[in-house]
Amino acid sequence: MKYSFASPLVLLALAGSALAGLEDSRFSTVLSSKNFDHVIASQSEGTLVAFFAPWCGHCKSLEPTWTKIAEAFDGDDRCKVAHLNADEASAKPLASQYGVKGFPTIKFIPSGGRPVEDYAGARSEEAFLQFLNEKCGTHRTPGGGLSKLAGRIPSLDTLASTYFAPTATRPALLESASALASSLTDKSSEMASYYIKVMTKWSEATSLADAQAWIVKETERLGKLASRKGTIAGKKLDELKMKQNILAAFHYVESKAEEVVDRIKEEL
Repeated sequence: MKYSFASPLVLLALAGSALAGLEDSRFSTVLSSKNFDHVIASQSEGTLVAFFAPWCGHCKSLEPTWTKIAEAFDGDDRCKVAHLNADEASAKPLASQYGVKGFPTIKFIPSGGRPVEDYAGARSEEAFLQFLNEKCGTHRTPGGGLSKLAGRIPSLDTLASTYFAPTATRPALLESASALASSLTDKSSEMASYYIKVMTKWSEATSLADAQAWIVKETERLGKLASRKGTIAGKKLDELKMKQNILAAFHYVESKAEEVVDRIKEEL
């Protein structure tokens, strides 16, 4: 009986071809010479683009991580994660335009014609997310969630943190918060209305205990809704998490004030 054996090189080639490549990356937007400019212009901040070739081993290794970060930003109108098969004849002029000399080449391409930036960081989920959060003003965390800072507005946090203090003049704080909210022009203005909603609800509160109890209960309610991940659209989940974060701002200074008092006592 005769046996035939494939050479090691052939086996490696077959194994490599079986691996999923960036062309199989779910949630990552597929770019082409026809849609490239439109996709880049569709985001308010920019797009992280992987220029790849289907035969590239490093590109195949990148696919699982690329899929994770693409999912984290799926549906976000500030930043997008995308990939372009730069080995296709129709895409080679784009690859040349962007100075692609090897695969994968990863670049952050801002909208509005701002300078393109090469990505030279680690190719880990954490590193990509940190880079995109800095570029996009987002607060994505590994696994596709949001950090505790998402949705928070520092200027409104300052007012919220004193809103339920025993000596607070809530109508005046509400007036100041409304003025601040109306002056916001960036993405944060979308969540400013929730600060105002909470403050308006309790502007004439006579029982601070009732107000604080409501915040706890409302936070729990939002948490239960958010736990239904998979049945709620990604944008709605983000909104629920950001509202929880904002409610936490109404407790913030009280806890910090206690820390300050304790520290002063220690120093004395």
